[in-house]
Amino acid sequence: MALSSGKTVLIAEDSVAIRSILSYLLRSRGFEVIESGDGQDAMDKALQLRPDLILLDVLMPRKNGFEVCSYLKSNEETRRIPIVILTSVTKDSGKDDDHWKRLSNADDFVSKPFKAHDLMARIERLLEPHRDTSRLRKRKEVGPGE
Repeated sequence: MALSSGKTVLIAEDSVAIRSILSYLLRSRGFEVIESGDGQDAMDKALQLRPDLILLDVLMPRKNGFEVCSYLKSNEETRRIPIVILTSVTKDSGKDDDHWKRLSNADDFVSKPFKAHDLMARIERLLEPHRDTSRLRKRKEVGPGE
């Protein structure tokens, strides 16, 4: 898959089983994967490694996903990194994913359980503008007609 080539995704999920499934799914589509099992570690890795996208659980040790998302979106260095929150916490809340997306300031919000093809479509949609932007930047650096 051309879109995923060279793209890195940080998976912040405390469940080893879910983290392993997500990692396999992404790696099988050509993504580089960074894994984290708690919120503080995820925040540190996001600041240090600057992934292209972050998949973020809500209920994690040390910092929850809402805290991590809020901090990263308020930080000049990381605010443009797309964040997809994946959680089962809100599924019985009576509110839809769009409500939680607006509340969390995440770029997308997916309730667990999720369908792999739906998640991958959302990831690719979020990464598409970044690919186009980097292509435009390269064209400007080279100059027209070169």
